[in-house]
Amino acid sequence: MTINITTLTKKVNTNNYYKEMVNPHKMKAQYNPKRFHLWKSLHRGPEKEVLNMLYSPHYRFLKNRKDGSYYQLQRFFGRNDRWIQDKINQFLSIFESIKKNGFLENVSVVDNPLVKNPYNSGLEIFEGHHRIACALVLGLKLIPCEIIRRNFDGKR
Repeated sequence: MTINITTLTKKVNTNNYYKEMVNPHKMKAQYNPKRFHLWKSLHRGPEKEVLNMLYSPHYRFLKNRKDGSYYQLQRFFGRNDRWIQDKINQFLSIFESIKKNGFLENVSVVDNPLVKNPYNSGLEIFEGHHRIACALVLGLKLIPCEIIRRNFDGKR
């Protein structure tokens, strides 16, 4: 059975959340079974940390603009050069805004991965990979998050 991450994300009730300041080191990239081999091919760190944003193409691009992994990731996803350049410009704009003004909007994470996987059993980024990479590069200790409850049992 093939898992469709797009279908899974559409089923998430994004209205069932609580707000909390969270250390960006505690969040992992979203595991997408269909694209994981592409993400993993760009990974440059310990095997068990493949979803750790410190090893992500996003983070590496911000640390070293000559690192081509972010561009390659977008090419893997079928994006053309113009789209990628626009995305890079938006990414750099987000970085400069956070650097100057701090976080102006929350990052959304789910309280446990959409797809069970051996690389993460905690917070998974739902929306905000670029902003989390910015926070990590800037050394921010806490960022504002909306933590979406997937299996709400009345407890946080």
